[in-house]
Amino acid sequence: MKEEKKRDLSRRAFLGLGGTALAGAAVAGLAGCAPQSSSDAGKSSGANGSGAADGIPVAKSGASAGPDVAGMHSWEIAPEAIEGGKIAKTEDCDVLVIGAGLGGCCATIAALEEGAKKVITIDKNPECVVARGVHIAGFHTKVQQGLVDKGLVEEPNYNNVVRRWINWAQGRVKEPLLWEFAHKSGACFDWLYDLATKKGLEALLWDGYYKGPDYTEYPVTHIFYKADKYEETINFTFYEGSGVGDVYGNAVLVPALYETIADKGGEIRWETKSERLVRDGDGPVTGAIVSTGKDEYTQINAKSVIIASGDYAADNEMFQYYSPMTAYAMDGRFYNPPDCDTGDMHKQAIWAGAAMQKSEPHAAVMHLDFGAASYGFLHVNWDGKRFKNEDVNTQSKSVTKALQTQKDAWTIYDSHGLEQVKAQMDAGLGGGLQWGQLTQPVGGEYNLEAQKLVLEGEIEKGQTVKADSLDELAEKMGVPAANLKATVDRYNELCDLGKDLDYGKRPEVMGKVQDPPFYAGKLVASLLTMCGGLRTNTDCQVLDAEDQPIEGLYVCGSAAGEFFGAGDYPTYVPGIGHGRCVTFGRIAGINAAGGDAETKIPSLDI
Repeated sequence: MKEEKKRDLSRRAFLGLGGTALAGAAVAGLAGCAPQSSSDAGKSSGANGSGAADGIPVAKSGASAGPDVAGMHSWEIAPEAIEGGKIAKTEDCDVLVIGAGLGGCCATIAALEEGAKKVITIDKNPECVVARGVHIAGFHTKVQQGLVDKGLVEEPNYNNVVRRWINWAQGRVKEPLLWEFAHKSGACFDWLYDLATKKGLEALLWDGYYKGPDYTEYPVTHIFYKADKYEETINFTFYEGSGVGDVYGNAVLVPALYETIADKGGEIRWETKSERLVRDGDGPVTGAIVSTGKDEYTQINAKSVIIASGDYAADNEMFQYYSPMTAYAMDGRFYNPPDCDTGDMHKQAIWAGAAMQKSEPHAAVMHLDFGAASYGFLHVNWDGKRFKNEDVNTQSKSVTKALQTQKDAWTIYDSHGLEQVKAQMDAGLGGGLQWGQLTQPVGGEYNLEAQKLVLEGEIEKGQTVKADSLDELAEKMGVPAANLKATVDRYNELCDLGKDLDYGKRPEVMGKVQDPPFYAGKLVASLLTMCGGLRTNTDCQVLDAEDQPIEGLYVCGSAAGEFFGAGDYPTYVPGIGHGRCVTFGRIAGINAAGGDAETKIPSLDI
């Protein structure tokens, strides 16, 4: 049986994997400040509590922030080979898909449609919905075009969209991947839409995106929902007992794709974990050895393998090495299923000769979710002082609050605050996640009554505090009252002046804080996905350290690299992460099944 054997990687090969020993040492100080998540509890910070083990810098979570052996990190070192006697059986298939999330489902369906006779999809989790989130981006889709025809939305110039995306990334992206998305995402979304409507779903175009003169998002973001639940979708609030999971979002889309896979003769095997890719030397990848229980292994031989396993943020060592600032800035990490994003297939691909993307630090999807809605109100830090122009996207707010002496930050408004937000949104000002509403459709209005329910829920859960005076509000926030009152006085003065002399905020989105009750919403930076991954090309092939394709190995979704620049997810195109799962999932599936996605999928002429 062929199995990848442990390799002694040279220093040159290590550099090809996307890291250096010096870089590892440089991040040690920041990594040591990283907050612990629930998955970190109980881990030692060193053999004697000194924060180091055998001379290796160690973060509080116990994750190494430096190289472990010969300039390599632990995740780059293959474990001992699985003994042949432990492999109980072998079986054959045409395509093996590792991961049953959105990207994996799209890859599976595309491979089946391309004529693959046997496609096996495996997932290490117990049977569940491997999905999270709501927004899916696609350019020039039939949903969007229907609204363009009605005069309800203006189609963007996609050349400008991609150019701004590259600028956001400071050029640290593989541009052909971005242009491939621009050319193919509309057709791939329409393909997904046709599949979904057969399962009783519909899709709307999101209108809650950010609209501003210097920072503008684009109307390219879609939301799937149950066709008979439109009103529940657009009136959604987290505190009314319906929404994600039973009405709209990827949590209703992915189960529909599971049904589609079954209809087309595919198979999803749960609680089946890939342990090692099968590759003989520098030959093609020919399958994977998977575990189905303790010391129970099966070798699945496949003509092609598609990695669709998600990101690596639950592996503390990888996370804190590849994005130390994110590790510090985040207040919580959210994934579904929880803590399953351990980078298993990044590691197994590396052991088989694959390379990680060159650009570091890796981009992160980090929004102000799971706390209070931030809106565009006055923001104050841990000391009750204003610290930024609040007229920015949710990613920027997540990071800039962490640059303060302490990370705590709040959004402040008074009894007129939500009415101000509605006026701003209906006038086409501001918006975006945690300012505009999550499910606001093009052609609809900002739903003030739903947002009042959101506020009530935030207060009940302690995410927002309410008070009849600024002194009382400051006490509940735990900030100095004198500082908060001075900050509010200055902000109100600037509102009256009609010009923000301190931070340059647009006066159109400024509102005085003067009439009780007063509200302070806690800003919580929530890490959703790490976006760094394996080197790839527009055919979704995994590349080695010399940028050469590894035959038989493909990747899509968050496991794929080179699509985002350093540091931040580009919210110019909300839902681009899920959009690339659909687009490159389909491309990977077609190509892995022996087809030619480039000719099969129509290209948008931009």
